[in-house]
Amino acid sequence: MNTRNILKKQRIAYYDILRALAIISVIVLHVFRIWPHAEIMNFRIFSLRQIFIFAVPMFLMISGALLLNRDIELKDFFKRRFIRIINPYILYVIIYSAVLFFIMSTFTGFGGISEYLSKVPLEFGWYFWLIFGVYLALPVINKFIQYSSKREIEYFILVLLIGSIFYQITYVFKITHFINLNLFVSPIAYLVLGYYLSSHEFKMSNKKIATLSLLVFLVVSFIKVMAENGLFSMSYINGYAFASSDVVTSYLDLGFSAIIQTSALFLFFRYLYEVKDGLYVKVRNIFENNIIKRAYTSISKASYGMYLFHRTLMVPLEIVAAGWVLTGSGVCVTIVILILALVISSWAVVLIINRIPFIKRFSGYH
Repeated sequence: MNTRNILKKQRIAYYDILRALAIISVIVLHVFRIWPHAEIMNFRIFSLRQIFIFAVPMFLMISGALLLNRDIELKDFFKRRFIRIINPYILYVIIYSAVLFFIMSTFTGFGGISEYLSKVPLEFGWYFWLIFGVYLALPVINKFIQYSSKREIEYFILVLLIGSIFYQITYVFKITHFINLNLFVSPIAYLVLGYYLSSHEFKMSNKKIATLSLLVFLVVSFIKVMAENGLFSMSYINGYAFASSDVVTSYLDLGFSAIIQTSALFLFFRYLYEVKDGLYVKVRNIFENNIIKRAYTSISKASYGMYLFHRTLMVPLEIVAAGWVLTGSGVCVTIVILILALVISSWAVVLIINRIPFIKRFSGYH
């Protein structure tokens, strides 16, 4: 059996791991946001969120690896893919709206229909709107991938990296310019990158790639955490959104550090399943444990529903937590507890909805 066939056989496993890590990381990022200024021993706790910035980029990379270079029939694609993201959105925006209406009218005073409409439905679940736009473009990008050589795909990625660095420089030094590289430095970039990294065969040994990828992820994450703590200006590595205007915006991080961080983690788990001996086999065996595998596979399948529902839990949590007076160590313990609680509760809600006849197709579990 050649390496490519082995990769195809194992691909679902490492995609599920990465998707589970991504949704947990989304929740981590939102919980850290509650205490942006808390410190422990002069260390800014909020800075640890930089380790988890890969969350949304990872979702996009997995989508690219799964959906690109496939035969896509437009009618079938739009029917299946859009229903999978629209149906859950409808259910969870209703739940979110009900909770928001209750909180606004009970605790903070309802500011009127304009205030309500400013938060739902177009504000709720920004990732939904991001992936909605990505899906509209995907059949076109798929044709590019199908009919492009490896060199042409590498050209796309090269322009992405150069463009990201260029924008970072102009961001740091506040340079005004009119160079528009949004065809490359955009959400589509993560799709192309995910496809390339999932299919390209590198010349280095599997063990070296896994080790180098893990090292790069740890080093980049460490640098970002230290920058957040004031070691040097965050502007040098701080991410920026691909779109920001009066009519459209996005939180997607397209900074060079986010691209490298996400790519390194993606490659590590890909090659974790390729190494045949040593410590990596032991690590892989942990993920292959029946209980652990069932857990991360289920979280992976529930990830979209969890993303949509956990925001509803965050609304009252942020209001309640604002009144808590905690020490730095207290914040650390509380963050861990809240992350576990949000992951388990949102996962459980998605699983429950998925078992209810008639509305299970709205659960976001797939």
